[in-house]
Amino acid sequence: MKKKYAVICVGGQSNAVGYDESVITKNYREQFHTERLWQLGFYGEDNLKIIPLLECAQNFQDMRPYGNPDNEREGLGTKGIHLPLGEQLLELVSMDTDILVLPCAYGGTGFLEGEEGIYDPKTKKPSPGILRWGVNSPYYLSLKDRLKYVLDLKEDSRFLAMVWIQGESDHACGIRHMELFQEMAEDFLAYFQKHYPKRAYGKWDRNLWYNVETAAYWYDIGDCEKIWNGYKKFHPSTYVAIPRSTDTNKENGTGMTAKVREAHFGNNAFWHVIAPLVAEKIKDVRGHIRDKEEAAKS
Repeated sequence: MKKKYAVICVGGQSNAVGYDESVITKNYREQFHTERLWQLGFYGEDNLKIIPLLECAQNFQDMRPYGNPDNEREGLGTKGIHLPLGEQLLELVSMDTDILVLPCAYGGTGFLEGEEGIYDPKTKKPSPGILRWGVNSPYYLSLKDRLKYVLDLKEDSRFLAMVWIQGESDHACGIRHMELFQEMAEDFLAYFQKHYPKRAYGKWDRNLWYNVETAAYWYDIGDCEKIWNGYKKFHPSTYVAIPRSTDTNKENGTGMTAKVREAHFGNNAFWHVIAPLVAEKIKDVRGHIRDKEEAAKS
């Protein structure tokens, strides 16, 4: 707790969880400055503790059982955007600031699909399983309370970005999905602007919310294209377009997470393609925070 944190939340469904099934090599972790990358724990005794951010983030959905059998470290699951994105963002912040990620995602979820579920305010956890998102959702309540929790731990920590990757499960009704998404996103920004007005890098406005495209497989299914067009319209300057050629689990996947391997990013796409694109968009919007803070001190 000696350092302050730049806080990032990653929410949504499976491609926000991270279903990359490719092998985690023994030296994978060595590519990152893990001594400055953290997450808010979710599993067992780790819950509500700030712990190291590793290959398989502690999401609402536990992916540890779905790791590639050839992983070169024991007990690992799948890979997501969390570790590589945290690494990319270190250069933005001052050396006395670490990156703290809140993983808040579950595969197969949407605003129209799933159960209502229940929320435990003591543990700040939603009930297990596929629940619905929305302003009254256990997922959203957990996301909000976990963010409040980490901001309250250190008064000089600030929120940097909400990274949102979702939409596939609601492909049958894209218009309604966007209505419910916008209601939740606006509630999030308004709530924290009211209760934590000076605790973000910039204002609590749409510049903090980054909608990220999904795997190419989904674009020809139902209203998926309408959904991502809606996300782009929500705030074009923070919309992150992902090349349709980006690797999925079709290459070096196992099929353990889903039958359709093309539905999820894989083959280290989070590391090599998606995290750099998201980080670049955040840099474009926020600028180099480190330079601004050093200039303010002088």
